[in-house]
Amino acid sequence: MDSHDARPPFYRRIEHGVIPVLEAADAVAYSLVGLVFLVAAFGMLIYSVLAFPTSLAQDGFPLAIITLINDLLLVMIILEVLRTVLSYLSERSGSLRPFLFIAAISATRRILAIGAQMSIRGDQMDPDQFRQFMVDLGVNAAAILAIAVALYLLDRRAEQSLTA
Repeated sequence: MDSHDARPPFYRRIEHGVIPVLEAADAVAYSLVGLVFLVAAFGMLIYSVLAFPTSLAQDGFPLAIITLINDLLLVMIILEVLRTVLSYLSERSGSLRPFLFIAAISATRRILAIGAQMSIRGDQMDPDQFRQFMVDLGVNAAAILAIAVALYLLDRRAEQSLTA
């Protein structure tokens, strides 16, 4: 028993009984969320593969490939979120790194979507639409660059922590 704990024994007993139960419930909830993410990733992967031939026949090869890549990047985002859940369950702590990867993949997906929209519209795009697409592309490219710098800085900090 801790002699520095000024709380009555009743509160200490409740705390020692409740905290393990809440931690177990937390682990169960995270595990269920992880399973749902896994099912969602497999579902999206299967959908992407099965929808590709239809997209190929209707939209042509370039747009079908862009759609497939976009869908596969969504699967990667789901898997990165799942990796975050698994990391939390094993280490009981969170990390910034998976969210940076998710952000980078999301920005890449947006760039692909803009490219697809621009190729569909082709010469029928007015200057304002073109300018908006260019701004959107620039913002997403800048976001990817900022994420790369953040990942680099995280790696440097981790290396410095190991050598210190």
